[in-house]
Amino acid sequence: MVADWGEDAVDGQRDGIGWDLYPRVNAAPHARAFVLRLHALSRRPKTVDAYARNLERFLGWFGDLPTERWVEADEGDLLAYLDDLRHGRVAGIGAGLKHAPPPNVVPLSGSRLAEATVAQHVVTLRQFFDHLIRAHRRSDPINPVIRGGGRWTGDAKQHGFVKKRGRLPWVAPADVWERIVLHVVIRETARNRAMILVAYDGALRREELVSLCLDDYDRHRALLKVRAETSKSGRDRWVPLSPIGQRVLDYYLDHERRALVDALALDECGPLFLSESTRNPGRPLRPGAFNDVVDALRTTLELPRLHPHTFRHQRLTALKAAGVPLEDIALFAGHASTETTRLYLHLAPVELGAKIRAATAGQGAHLDRLIQRQLSRAAADER
Repeated sequence: MVADWGEDAVDGQRDGIGWDLYPRVNAAPHARAFVLRLHALSRRPKTVDAYARNLERFLGWFGDLPTERWVEADEGDLLAYLDDLRHGRVAGIGAGLKHAPPPNVVPLSGSRLAEATVAQHVVTLRQFFDHLIRAHRRSDPINPVIRGGGRWTGDAKQHGFVKKRGRLPWVAPADVWERIVLHVVIRETARNRAMILVAYDGALRREELVSLCLDDYDRHRALLKVRAETSKSGRDRWVPLSPIGQRVLDYYLDHERRALVDALALDECGPLFLSESTRNPGRPLRPGAFNDVVDALRTTLELPRLHPHTFRHQRLTALKAAGVPLEDIALFAGHASTETTRLYLHLAPVELGAKIRAATAGQGAHLDRLIQRQLSRAAADER
């Protein structure tokens, strides 16, 4: 049973929540209780942090007005807030504070938010007002954050605060994908080449990629383990490497990474991918480091729609085209499922890896031949 968090909630120093990042939330009992409830429900730390940051901005928008003003906010208040949010008129979480925000907090003032980000704020507000109503803190029992029509309201004509766009992710056509792969194999550094091809092979999210450790790599079986703590679904999974992906990863591990580990006396079983910068050599990579790699690739190849998530979309699309069943793709990608029976479907990672490698063997062999021809030409030109 979930605890009923009252206004005398557990002290922030003991609950593992960084209250110093959300001073307004911490000072408002109703808001603090909402965040503590998320924590008690075992929401992932990043989810709790995102909700708390969003709520901090919302409370900051009301400034020094009485608590009742935002507790009893109506639809008009929220529409005005979201409009200010969209157009960069809402300050960051350090606005109005007596002390400067931590260095990792970037002020929002003057920047425009993407609609997907606004949608995250809408979800935070909807759940926050649900909490206020459930706790009998709000006199109006109607949640001012209206839902969109269709599945939830039964009214397909009703629109929510954010219009959902059915935009499909970009997947590179075959000729463009070949150009990307050839450039990565021929021109990128050993580490970047390994990162990109491993991200593709495993359909990995950027945090999953940079969080891999050497112990997560089973070289004998050509498998990588994505740990639950870094997976969006919160569950462990194993993903297979293609022959190309395994070759470039092994080369990086046996040469560039080995040289860094030996030179800096690093933990051999530490992060799989290490920083090569002169400022922080050998340090673990932050998720944004993969963004930097792909940003450079996007500029060089003049592909404005190329993003870190493109490699994941590309791989999953290739699996579907190769005839891999959707349920196997869901397991491979680490997608959370609403079907309870999916929790009891245990497909051995070796079996799944073999199935995926077999299904994509033709595609992999074609790219392999293409790469080998290019390498042979380059070697001949050097001679």
